[in-house]
Amino acid sequence: MIFKGGLSTRSRLVVPVLVVSTLLISGCEESAPPEIPVRPVVTMVVGDVGRIRAGTFPGRATATQEVNISFEVSGKLLERRVNVGDRVKAGDIVALMEPEKFETKVKLLKAERSAAEGQLENAEKQLERQEQLLAKGFSPQAKVDVLQAAARAARGRLDAARAALERAEIDLTHTTVTAPFDGTVSETFAENFQNVVAKERILRLLDTSQIEMEINIPEALIGLAPYVKEIVVTFKTLPGVEIPAKIKEISNEASLTTRTYPVKLVMDQPQGAEIKPGMAGEAKAVAELPEDWIQTGAEVPASALFSPDDAKTDEVFVWIVNATDSVVQRRPVSVVATSARGVLIKGVKADERIVTAGVSFLNEGQKIRVLSD
Repeated sequence: MIFKGGLSTRSRLVVPVLVVSTLLISGCEESAPPEIPVRPVVTMVVGDVGRIRAGTFPGRATATQEVNISFEVSGKLLERRVNVGDRVKAGDIVALMEPEKFETKVKLLKAERSAAEGQLENAEKQLERQEQLLAKGFSPQAKVDVLQAAARAARGRLDAARAALERAEIDLTHTTVTAPFDGTVSETFAENFQNVVAKERILRLLDTSQIEMEINIPEALIGLAPYVKEIVVTFKTLPGVEIPAKIKEISNEASLTTRTYPVKLVMDQPQGAEIKPGMAGEAKAVAELPEDWIQTGAEVPASALFSPDDAKTDEVFVWIVNATDSVVQRRPVSVVATSARGVLIKGVKADERIVTAGVSFLNEGQKIRVLSD
């Protein structure tokens, strides 16, 4: 029987059952532990010399020294003595500027210097005579003061004349340009009888007796640079030619976008071939860890270290990634020293993978996803 405005007996029985069921389901959902997300992180393999051996690092050849040669003064280019491809020695004259206006200025300033010297000599003699008269009481002090001021002015004019002459003589020497080092002329920018201004380039000189090449090493591998034993560079334009190279310079600052460190290599020109600036090449390296590497310590990025809330003040840790299930476990390490590119630590082994970015977002036993390192 249905009552007006109410529920049937059957409907009254269904409502409590639905409520109880809903509560039971809600209770089950609340009791289930929340799923820990898989966190993507940046990692590195400690002492990964195998990656160095297997990798190739591209770069582009540049001259060891290169310079744009120009005059220090403005004038007319009288003679450019070299052309593209010419080889020069350090000290060779490569360009001459018309010297006449500079020679004339030197002559005029020499005359001004001589006149200033005569004026100073005359002023000092007058001052000396007047000081003698003052000492005998035959001259007032005021007249001596005037002559002293005149002598000082004459001395100032002489100093200015000497400085101007010195500057003019230097400018005259700058009408001749010499090669600062042995090299090859790669470009010319001005022709004979052309008016050029100071600092305007007239030719480009390269020293290609040695060649440099800059490569970029990932942050995870830069700490292994001291253990590189051999580097070989090849160029596609020189097939079959392997050129031994050495590390010349390692940057202390990584690229903000690629997190790689620029490393400059240097190599001699190979016999029977020539590396030209601009050639694209690849470097391969062999690295070996010393026997006492574990005792010395491993260099890692400072971002790999963290100190959790439950740690002591001086305790630092790294996250070790399990190779089987990609789960992280924290491990205490000791800091041996700091460097411009990272931190030297003890407590990790070669070939262990550690997290280098995102350490503050991880928990013990959390599963991670390794991003490209």
